[in-house]
Amino acid sequence: MESLWIKTEKEILENKEKIEGEIKTDICIVGGGITGITVGYYLSKAGKKVVIVDRDKLAYKTTGHTTAKITSQHGLFYKYLIDNFSKEYAKQYYDANQEAIENIAKIIEEEKIECDFKRQNAYVFTKSKEEISKIKQEVEAVKEIGGKAEFVETIEPPVGKIYRCNKI
Repeated sequence: MESLWIKTEKEILENKEKIEGEIKTDICIVGGGITGITVGYYLSKAGKKVVIVDRDKLAYKTTGHTTAKITSQHGLFYKYLIDNFSKEYAKQYYDANQEAIENIAKIIEEEKIECDFKRQNAYVFTKSKEEISKIKQEVEAVKEIGGKAEFVETIEPPVGKIYRCNKI
């Protein structure tokens, strides 16, 4: 399946300059994915002259092949983090994800970026009865670290009728 970002933003992705000669900069960031672009953004806001270089197209590889869904919910992951690391570790992961979402919202507002950013619920769902208990355990794990989650039986369109899911 082709990435919607790559399919619709070809002009942005292909608009790059070849480096010729010497460039004077305070900081050179290697990698033009979401991380490199974000670091470059903040360094430039701090008054640094920044150059971002990438051997391919801007935001093309990992970043370009994402769904562009920005969420703290990544499958059934929090119970795993608590069980294999610690509750504090899971909370730090959750808080970092929440902070990233707020950071994106702040940049959009401050820079007056016209985009389709919307806050939406995120769901994990199943039609398998065997998975229901795992979803319920994930809901409790998220609550245990101070996150917001609930187990719901159905959700309304436009998603369609989906049974037994958690909402974060």
